[in-house]
Amino acid sequence: MMIKRRIRSLADQISVLALLATAALPLPSVSAWGSSGNSDFDSSIYGMSKQRDWMSESTSISLKFEGCVWGYVNDRENMGCMDDESGDGTTYWYMMANCRRAQAAYSMYATSSGSTSCNKRDFKESFVTKDGVSEFVYNIGTYGYSPPVTADDVDSLPICEYDGSQYYYGTGCSSSGQFTIDLFSDAYCTQFYQTADYLSNFNSAMKSLNKCYNTYSSKTDEDPSYSLASILVSESGHCSQAESSLCKSNDFVQNSGSYSSSSGQRAAARFTSGSGSFTNNLKYGLGFAMMLGTLIMFVGILFTNRKKRRAMMHRKFRHSGGESTSGRSKARSKSKSKSKSSRKLKKKKDASRGQSSPREGSGGGIFA
Repeated sequence: MMIKRRIRSLADQISVLALLATAALPLPSVSAWGSSGNSDFDSSIYGMSKQRDWMSESTSISLKFEGCVWGYVNDRENMGCMDDESGDGTTYWYMMANCRRAQAAYSMYATSSGSTSCNKRDFKESFVTKDGVSEFVYNIGTYGYSPPVTADDVDSLPICEYDGSQYYYGTGCSSSGQFTIDLFSDAYCTQFYQTADYLSNFNSAMKSLNKCYNTYSSKTDEDPSYSLASILVSESGHCSQAESSLCKSNDFVQNSGSYSSSSGQRAAARFTSGSGSFTNNLKYGLGFAMMLGTLIMFVGILFTNRKKRRAMMHRKFRHSGGESTSGRSKARSKSKSKSKSSRKLKKKKDASRGQSSPREGSGGGIFA
């Protein structure tokens, strides 16, 4: 008992020392929610959205504006999604987490030879802004070539402001992808009430971006990483069709990352897809042939067993019928022999009776 107690006390001491050593180790730095102090964070570990080799390999990159999308924001505080009067910034956290604003959806087209015309062959990826349409227009007006829209066109667009009565108003999106001024019933502009203005002038100016607006050209820009295309993409996120019908399908993701417009990579992609489809067709064909062969074998075995059973039944019937006829013939022969013997006995008896009657009459008589 004393040895067991000593062992337990020693184990307890070891565990306490381990806890103290763990507490003495430096803890990793953890940034608070919404903090941007961690500049070394690599977001490419979450997917392939940062592996866009086509940007560095292209000689021409153009943009095509798709429309307005009611999307999430990066900076909730600047977008009016956080309560500035709360001490810890957690008031109505569910509204802050679901903060959305009017965003611009656009698609990028690039080519490695000549200039792109925004056709399906040169399509790369669809994007949606994260800082609102005002920041999108500001970047185009500052870094674009002969920009059709500038910061003056979005200076009067509200983010989320009080109208002085009972509603809040901000920039919104219509069902057709147009920018609007909408009224909201909450202070964070998340509960839509009704549309106040359809912004016809601003939407007309944005339509000029639907005609394949150039954002990079190797003839004028030295490096695509410092072009308007790189600035817009770095401040945007991937736009999928599940998020909005304005977003196009993504050839970048379908081709597993570094998709290039060169003919060699396209031929390799076609060969890969063709070989994959041929392999799948071969697998399906073999599987169907095996299933068909199994069915044929099952049906053959079923009919073979049925014939065997019928033949066995016929044999049994014949065997039982032969035994019954032989028994009947034997019984008939026995009855015939018995009848013959009985007839012979009757004849003998009759004959013996006829011979004995005259002897009795001759031997005796009555005399007077």
